[in-house]
Amino acid sequence: MPNSLSNLTDSIVETGSITHTIGNIARAATTRHRHSTHLSSSALPVPPPPQHTNVHSQNTAHTDHTASNTAQSPSSVSHLDHRRSSQAGLIEGQTSNMIIEFDGGTHVIVRPNRIIRGKVVLNAADRLYVTRVRIKFRAEEIAIVRVDEGGDSKLGDRIHQRINTFFEVDWKLWGNDATPYSQAGWDELEPGKYEFPFALKFPNVNYPPSMEEPKGFSIRYVWTAQVDGPALQSGVKSREYLTPYRPIIVSTPDREWQFRKTLIKDKRTPVIEVAAKLLKQSYCPDEPFVMHLKMFSGQSDSRITGVSFKFRKHHEGKMLVQRGTAFREHVRTVLQGSIPISGIDSIFDEDVSFDVPTRLVSPSFISHHTRVYYDIQFQISLEHGGLFKSTHVMDFAIPITVANLPYDQLLRIPCLTSIEFYKTSKECPQFFDPGLEEPPEQSALPSGLMGSIQAALMTSTPRDEPPNYFSIPTLPPQLELRRERKEKSVYLTRIARGGVELADAMVITGLFDESW
Repeated sequence: MPNSLSNLTDSIVETGSITHTIGNIARAATTRHRHSTHLSSSALPVPPPPQHTNVHSQNTAHTDHTASNTAQSPSSVSHLDHRRSSQAGLIEGQTSNMIIEFDGGTHVIVRPNRIIRGKVVLNAADRLYVTRVRIKFRAEEIAIVRVDEGGDSKLGDRIHQRINTFFEVDWKLWGNDATPYSQAGWDELEPGKYEFPFALKFPNVNYPPSMEEPKGFSIRYVWTAQVDGPALQSGVKSREYLTPYRPIIVSTPDREWQFRKTLIKDKRTPVIEVAAKLLKQSYCPDEPFVMHLKMFSGQSDSRITGVSFKFRKHHEGKMLVQRGTAFREHVRTVLQGSIPISGIDSIFDEDVSFDVPTRLVSPSFISHHTRVYYDIQFQISLEHGGLFKSTHVMDFAIPITVANLPYDQLLRIPCLTSIEFYKTSKECPQFFDPGLEEPPEQSALPSGLMGSIQAALMTSTPRDEPPNYFSIPTLPPQLELRRERKEKSVYLTRIARGGVELADAMVITGLFDESW
């Protein structure tokens, strides 16, 4: 088949005669189907059931028979885990359930271009009728705000919610798929434990990192598994599993810069001149932060008596509502400290240094509804006056950027320079056969040519006899186009009832701006 595909491509490029070549492929594909075993028109292909790892004693013969048939059938599900369990059977009265187990346990972190492996475990407490077993993976950003509508007392507070789904992919672990021209059949699974391995490769794309701040705003990467029941009925479903996602953001090259600011009292009187020298503009967790801070008071009777700092993480969320833009903010202090002062004077000239923490520190980013950024806030205690002294506290903040990969490690990550931004990329995560190391490469021909090939394969007839209904050739896997990522958004609103913990969001009336 690869040689045929190569010949097809060369023929198209050299002669430009697409119709003749497509017809040859259609006849060749139909000929291959004629020489293969035809399926009965009364039955669609049904895969054999997976072997389970613990069954009751009365089902032993059935299990052995199934195992024998599975070993002889080339179309059997070869990637199922057939490990035997030492348990005699499920506990009486237990209900069927599904769980997802990841390789690496609870320490799984999703990153660009990374492969995630694991297995779905189905514990069948009684006999199940199953159409298929699926695993799903999605990413979503949720924004929930509580707004005081005001004016009309009948309205009161309302809850506004928007759910943006970045992507959603699913994979059939076992079972039957429906087609546009047929329904899907179902099979019978005996009580026991079934394991279905899976593998997923995340695209080389940077999405926003997982977060849960400010309250009501979140970005989550969610896994679920489910059994589709017979005749389009629902089956067993797992709970939602959240795995943290971390993009790969490289810090900027080292570049020294200076921060200058004049602190003003009573909106008109200059009090302190600030000059700070920083060695870098962006930092990574575990890196040392060093800066030289110099301040002096412009008043002769003023003295600097104390200097403290806070390394802060700002979470901001916003959402458009009918009245304008609803806004919420949460400021988290990641690290704080004070700088010892050798003597009380009008001039402060010291170094400030600490290690950037790893806990609670994620890269700076902006998404649809949220923004995360960092700064270092300094609080200055100033004492002035003669006999009757007074103390004032003034503050200022120095912005910094947080990344998670130092610039000098740029070449350490394979394909790092080809990472795409999620808003401009159409790639989505890809499930693949867990028996493979990597997902198979898929060639993509122009969409117009693909449509012509598909139409020819479906409509061309051989010279000898018409094709069997269940032998219509399908497109080779090498020519299948990858599914493009499609975002979707859902908006919900309701009256706020008692017990809702969300505080009222601040609404900027008349402002309808989604950009930060």
